[in-house]
Amino acid sequence: MKAKIIKDITSYEKSAYKSQYFRKALADTDYVLCLVSAAEFLGLCNWTTEAPIYVYTKEECERNHIQIASKNGLYYTTVNQTINDLLSDDTIDEQVILEALADQYYKNHYADLDIQPRNQAVFQKFRPWAEQYYTDE
Repeated sequence: MKAKIIKDITSYEKSAYKSQYFRKALADTDYVLCLVSAAEFLGLCNWTTEAPIYVYTKEECERNHIQIASKNGLYYTTVNQTINDLLSDDTIDEQVILEALADQYYKNHYADLDIQPRNQAVFQKFRPWAEQYYTDE
């Protein structure tokens, strides 16, 4: 499933931080943060300085059995869903994928992740780099 990209420059310029921008741009919509935007919101990677917001609709999520959660009225894909989505999209900046996997490795050695079979090869490619990400070697 392909994510939609939203860009609300007015809200972006009037927001002190990225999660505030997400809340302003997505208020009263049926959008669900996904991919890089969900990774940013969940703290899985460093914040980017770009305005695009990656989203699915709630209807698409329900239809495709995509795991979502919400906080203070903002919907987003779960950590597990976000990482699987990142791994399956070859247009995503590899740094985002690496940081997200490193976060999960250092949190609990990927214990919370259920990597889908179609994403295993990409996961195995990034795994050694993620496990060395925070070391001095």
